[in-house]
Order: sequence, then structure tokens, then C-alpha cells
Amino acid sequence: MKIRTTRFGEMDIDPEATISTPGGLIGFPNEERYVLIRHSPDSPFFWFQAVDNPDLAFVIIDPALFKPDYQVPLPEALISALKADSPEEISVFVIVTIPRQDPQTMTANLLGPLVINTQARLGRQIVLDERQYSHRHPIMAGGREKTDPASPSRK
Repeated sequence: MKIRTTRFGEMDIDPEATISTPGGLIGFPNEERYVLIRHSPDSPFFWFQAVDNPDLAFVIIDPALFKPDYQVPLPEALISALKADSPEEISVFVIVTIPRQDPQTMTANLLGPLVINTQARLGRQIVLDERQYSHRHPIMAGGREKTDPASPSRK
């Protein structure tokens, strides 16, 4: 199957590689089909490219690479909805924001991880407790968490 993307041009995608996200992602409820594209062979980053919208793609990463103590609760209902037999079948990714003017200050949204059963090709974005995690967690060592002027400060 061919898909058009603004970042990679036209791509041949195996239809079996499509990941279904029933209900879409936060802010994009109508975009329910995505494909994972590795940024480069030696990169920890992936693109989560919408199949039906050439302009929509998210940079994602495994949060264990920069926050080893990050934990996402996987209740039985979620495991079942993703057609997994156990939590070990679920991969967790987080969406990355990379400022054009200062890529070293990239942050990850730890509040809204993507949980994906890569075997069943099913995924979902979930929302975690905001007191525990930030939507702007620094990825690079020495980075500072950015505060959102519209939200109360976290201590």
C-alpha cells in the first residue's frame, strides 16, 4: 500500500504494519491509522506517521531510554482492549517536542504515553496522573523542565 507523507514523500507500507488507534490520539480523534517509521538505523527516535493524513506525524521514543523509573499502569481492561495476553506484549512510547531553535531542549510528554501492542497492531494514548509526571519532561541530560504559564507550578 502506498501512503503520502510530507516528511518522507510517497512510501510503500505493508498494510499489516498499520497500527490502529480506535478513537485516535488526543486532539486527533479522526486519525486512527498510523505506521511506525524508524528515524534512522542508529536513532532511538521513531515517527508515528498517520496513514491517512500526510501532514500528521509525531516523533516518539521509548521513555526507558531517558527515564528508567517511568512506569505506566496497564490495567487488565487496557491489556484486553489491546488484545494482549500480558503487559509484556505492550510497548510504551512518548511523544517528543523538539524546538527548532534549540533541539537540545527537547521534551517528552510523560502524561500522555502511547501504549501499543505491536503484534496485534493496536494502540491507544492514555492520560496519566498529572501530579506524577509532566507533559514537558526534558530528554537531554542537564535539560530543565519547561513550565507552562497557563498551568500551576509543580513542586
